[in-house]
Amino acid sequence: MQESIERGRYGCNLQGALQTIAEIRGVVPILHTTPGCGIQNYLSGKAGSGNTGYLKGYSVPNSNVYEKQVIFGGTSRLREQIKNTVKVIEGDLYVTISGCEAEMVGDDIISMTQEIIDQGENAIYYKAAGFKGNQFTGYEGILNAVLDQLIVNSSDQGVEKGLVNLFGILPKQDIYWQGNLAELQRILGNIGVKANTLFGSSQDIGKWKDIPKAELNIAVSKWGLDAVKKAEEKFGTPYLYFPFPGLGERATGEFLQGVGKRLGIDSELIESYLEKEKAHFTHVVTQITEYYYDYDFQKTIAIVGDESTVIRYAAFLTEYLGMDVELAIITDSSEEEEQEEALSLISQYTDRVYFNKDSSEIEEIIENSNAELIFGSGLENRVAEKLNIPNYIVSYPAYGKVIIDRSDIGYTGAVSLIEDLSNLLINSDN
Repeated sequence: MQESIERGRYGCNLQGALQTIAEIRGVVPILHTTPGCGIQNYLSGKAGSGNTGYLKGYSVPNSNVYEKQVIFGGTSRLREQIKNTVKVIEGDLYVTISGCEAEMVGDDIISMTQEIIDQGENAIYYKAAGFKGNQFTGYEGILNAVLDQLIVNSSDQGVEKGLVNLFGILPKQDIYWQGNLAELQRILGNIGVKANTLFGSSQDIGKWKDIPKAELNIAVSKWGLDAVKKAEEKFGTPYLYFPFPGLGERATGEFLQGVGKRLGIDSELIESYLEKEKAHFTHVVTQITEYYYDYDFQKTIAIVGDESTVIRYAAFLTEYLGMDVELAIITDSSEEEEQEEALSLISQYTDRVYFNKDSSEIEEIIENSNAELIFGSGLENRVAEKLNIPNYIVSYPAYGKVIIDRSDIGYTGAVSLIEDLSNLLINSDN
């Protein structure tokens, strides 16, 4: 028997696809859905980070399916919407995305998309019935659609030495996604690697068409695995998989050494850069020593979020700040195989691991703990108020927090976290 989820924290398959594709410059999504789908995506996106996107909010084209189209079919309405969109909005790629109603009645979005391809436009389609998945599967699905339908492996392209593609950081769902991609690009650049982030500022279709030129593809969470495997199958590009992006000096060093070894980069160059970053990181940590003891930073904590976020925060907070992770609640793992992988990664930090998406049940778990500090989403604000303890927001949805270009991975993310936590704990003590 199916169970209901109260105050779920993730959107549907369509929302994941739309939030992802909208973060590629020059891409024009065309929704074939009811009016509410686009509006809900706009509103939920504001709970993730800054309101970004080539087309965003009310400007996203939509066929606005109503009862008539549900009963008699909406193909002609979609054709009209695609035609008008191409006339009015200039784009490098048009992406037709169908929702629940269109999929249930069987509207032929493939043929409608093919019509504008025949007219010389770049276009692809994605069947994004919301009931078929969530934001994470929407991200995976739209990446596969782009790789399958748009990217061609040209024999004269060749491989560009030192070029890598990054997959696995989900726009909007990862509330620090812009800063995280920028940090990965920065640290990789410092060891001579050119990172193609694919999403965000200055990332257009041209960057996507360069995917086959990469020497290596890197998945920094399990949600990037489908894409790198697809690229290996289609273009022959090898890949490297990290279950989570590193946060802090040790984990980031391991990431860079892994990439460097795979690409054959001089180990002395990598070590020289790591020593430089380590010296700066140590300098930062020593500055909070007095506060650390005066305000008792060694808190008992609860962490709530997707697998990647929970594991990297547990590792960093335990190793560098001596915090005690009483419980970890992972909200994006549903399959037993996925849960086993997550347990193998987090069991060294806590023996109380829960897999749960229901906010009321999560609230009850935290209430029955000894947590003095929560690392969670905006949905944990209520239980934090009940227990009169701070809630530091690290996962989606991020109610009451605007994040534009900050990071929570690498060296930059570690420094920002130490700074923010110091202020939070000092102020909460006062």
